[in-house]
This record gives sequence, structure tokens and C-alpha cells, in this order.
Amino acid sequence: MSFDEEWAQLKERAGLRLAGVAPVDGGGGIPGPQLKVTPSLLVNRAGEAETVRTAFRKADDATMKETGEIAKGLTGFASAGAVAVFQERWREQMTYMDGLLGRGVAQSLRNAAGLLRVEDLDQADKARQIDVPKDVK
Repeated sequence: MSFDEEWAQLKERAGLRLAGVAPVDGGGGIPGPQLKVTPSLLVNRAGEAETVRTAFRKADDATMKETGEIAKGLTGFASAGAVAVFQERWREQMTYMDGLLGRGVAQSLRNAAGLLRVEDLDQADKARQIDVPKDVK
């Protein structure tokens, strides 16, 4: 068997595994529970990402409040500038995380759910258009 033929077989098997289908020869099927992704699952996961985002925001508010109090107590000390640097870096990191969770994770999951719904409707429409002989049930 040539390299190209073997490579084509390996790619086909990998594609079948990713699709959750055992290869025709029975070799390499995936045992155990299979992943089933639905639009509602993706929307639920987006909601969980929003929950984490809310928790991060609460932690951010508490941290900024407490470090603000510390900064007030350090007025006149050389270390007061360190708290300001900490707050600035914290704010940058929290802004990044907020965007990542909101737009990067939650919104991407919602977008994927919408695309999956459209794909499901397209496939259902194609299935309805198939002419099935009357003698086949």
C-alpha cells in the first residue's frame, strides 16, 4: 500500500471517529458515551460562561474596593505607588477576562448554536425532499 493510500485511510477513519461513527472494518470505534452537541447545550454552556463572568466581576469589584482602602492607608508611604500599579494591572487583566468570557466564549457558543440550528433545518429540508419509493418503508 502506498503512503497516499494509507494516509487517505487514516484520514477517513479519523473523520469517522470525529463524527462518532465506527469505521466499516470495525477497527477503532470509540467506546463509551458519545458527545452529543445540540443548540440548547451550547446555549446552556454560554449561560454558564456568563455566570463565571458575573463571579469575576464581583471579585473585581471587591478587589478594587479593598485595594482602594489599602491605598488610602498608605498615603505618604513609598509603597503607595505599588498599590496603584497593582490596581492598574488588575483592571487590565479583568477587562481582558470579561471580554474573553463575554464575547470570546459566551457569544461564540451562542453563535455556534445558531449555526447548528440553521444546519439542522437545512438537513431536515433536504431529507424531506428525498423521493422514497412507495414500496420502501
